[in-house]
Amino acid sequence: MKKKGILIYGLQRSGTNFLENLLKKNYYITILNENAERSSPGQKHFRLYDQKDIIPRQHYYNDYQYNTFFEFEKSLTDIPDGYLIISKDPYSWHLSYKNWAMRCNWPDVEHHYIQEYNLFYRKWLDFSQTTDRISFIRYIDLLRMPDVELEKISIRIGLKGRLISTFISNQIPRVSHSDIFTKRRREYYLKQQYLDEYQPYDLDEINSLLDDSVVNDLGYQKEDQISKKNINLSVK
Repeated sequence: MKKKGILIYGLQRSGTNFLENLLKKNYYITILNENAERSSPGQKHFRLYDQKDIIPRQHYYNDYQYNTFFEFEKSLTDIPDGYLIISKDPYSWHLSYKNWAMRCNWPDVEHHYIQEYNLFYRKWLDFSQTTDRISFIRYIDLLRMPDVELEKISIRIGLKGRLISTFISNQIPRVSHSDIFTKRRREYYLKQQYLDEYQPYDLDEINSLLDDSVVNDLGYQKEDQISKKNINLSVK
């Protein structure tokens, strides 16, 4: 039985490793990402966007410019059956990304990290207009309804499920480069507790920089601490 080949893309701290582990656990698949060379078009954090001057670390720098999705695909070593683009909402992502950059001693940047978020996902959203092989996955949906989200992926790409499998995300207690996943950590995302870590002026700045079309197309909305108080999510 030939396994389906998949490429996963997302900025650091977006859940790429989490998604990969879930897929490997439940399906017969081949992950085609070339993660050894960080500037490679097949690398999971590849900066596809055109404004290369804001790439935050030299290891990921590249000078590839693609006008179309098909130009990009020609630069790949292996052509996948599907592309999975995972994102976190911009607020939780920004906190995690900023902390990750500090932990890894990334050099200071002159731009706001949200600008990179805009560019990264805008390019993939644009490319998705010309092919049906690009799918967008939200990290929050994998936490809230892993079985539903994985089923959507399997149907769209045509994945073959393993005979003994389960779609329960907490059966993966530790994912590479991630902290141990606890119920408290799950609630942190589901109840948007990360918004409490922002000062009002920080949220205002992010909201002023966010690309409305990117936020909407990815299925998010702009948030503030007032709207956060009205959140009443049911966490099982």
